[in-house]
Amino acid sequence: MAKKMSFTKEDEEFFGTMGSFGIPKFDAAMRGGVPRGFTIVAFTETGSGSDLFAKQFVSPAEEPENTLYIATDEGQQDIVRIFQKYKWPLDIKVRTIGEEYNNTVLEKQLLASRYRLEGFQLGDIQRLAQTRFVQETTQDFLTEVTNEIMALGPYFRAVIDNMDFFLQREDQSRVISMMRMLQAHAQMVRGLLFICVSSEGLDKSVKQELSSISDMTLSFRVRTIGSDFETSMIVSKFRNAPENLKMLVFRVTPEEGITPETVERIA
Repeated sequence: MAKKMSFTKEDEEFFGTMGSFGIPKFDAAMRGGVPRGFTIVAFTETGSGSDLFAKQFVSPAEEPENTLYIATDEGQQDIVRIFQKYKWPLDIKVRTIGEEYNNTVLEKQLLASRYRLEGFQLGDIQRLAQTRFVQETTQDFLTEVTNEIMALGPYFRAVIDNMDFFLQREDQSRVISMMRMLQAHAQMVRGLLFICVSSEGLDKSVKQELSSISDMTLSFRVRTIGSDFETSMIVSKFRNAPENLKMLVFRVTPEEGITPETVERIA
């Protein structure tokens, strides 16, 4: 039997049934924001602005200690710079998987390769002994990320930008199972979860699975018009609210970040 969650009256009044996307005009286009408990999956194209949208999504940070931003291909300095630029909260939790992977895996693989090519010297052996290099096991980032989000409490807000890191290194069925667990957790504790996945080269069956898991599906696109670029997002799924299916052309401003310019119904 599923565990029954209880929520205090104060929390219910404070958080309400809807949360903000961090983009007032998008909240209005979605008739009030995003329902608590939703998992949003965004299929993205390179240069389409999804990385900025992901950061803007955590910017409301109703509870900074219960807000988590996980980046797999950006460093801490880059993330802090963007948050400072738009004056978004800096006291949220941030984890940069790409940096961790470089430090714990790639650097040691490079060191081992150099030793194999150049041969071991006494100093090399002593350094390996001190760092316990030979005893290191592969770090399971997928399990760590799953546990970290599952540990977040009611009304959490979390982002994974993006899942490509895991889909390229793990069995795809394992990644999908992890996402199902996170979706169930978000629903149970009324959390808000936003997950980006690159649409470029994504297997069709995986995309279908991810779309079925999500409560809301977005597609971020970019195209050239003359010498300019046009960025847009398509809402192709919004559970129990098909009237919210739309295509929105958006721009980026120094004051607001992402802000929709035009809205067109697609259903």
